[in-house]
Formats: sequence, C-alpha cells, structure tokens
Amino acid sequence: MTVIRDILAECNGVVRWGGDDEYPYEALFSIDVPPGDQQLTALVAKLRNWADEPGEGPGTSVDVTDPRRREAAGKLERRQKSA
Repeated sequence: MTVIRDILAECNGVVRWGGDDEYPYEALFSIDVPPGDQQLTALVAKLRNWADEPGEGPGTSVDVTDPRRREAAGKLERRQKSA
C-alpha cells in the first residue's frame, strides 16, 4: 500500500487507484484528469524525461517512508477518496 500510494503521489494526482473508490477495485488504475489537461501533459513529459535521466524514474531507489513522500501520498489519498 505504501508503494502504491507513493507512485500515485509521484504521478501528482493524475492517476487514480480503484482501491479508493466507494466500491474498491484494487486492480484498476485510471487517468483522473480530462483529456488535454495540463497535469497530464506534465506527467507525460516527466515520464519521458526519466528515460533520459540516469538514476531517475522506475527501477531507482526511493525511500517511500520519507516523511515528505508519505505526507504527499496521504494528502492525495484523502483528496481522491473524498472525490
């Protein structure tokens, strides 16, 4: 759960997890912004840049227990659960 929350926070709220829905479906992830939203554009650019930045993105070590990361993940969880 901690890793899922961290990944969602890393995606800046663009991705929603079905585990937060009223009727949880934990295998579901979806885009939570409308087509053309600037947040989606920014996330796509971020993901593309990871491929060009050594030590960034998937497969790199992050501390998902870091208080700042946990706080960001918690804020997003509360926001998406209330939506």
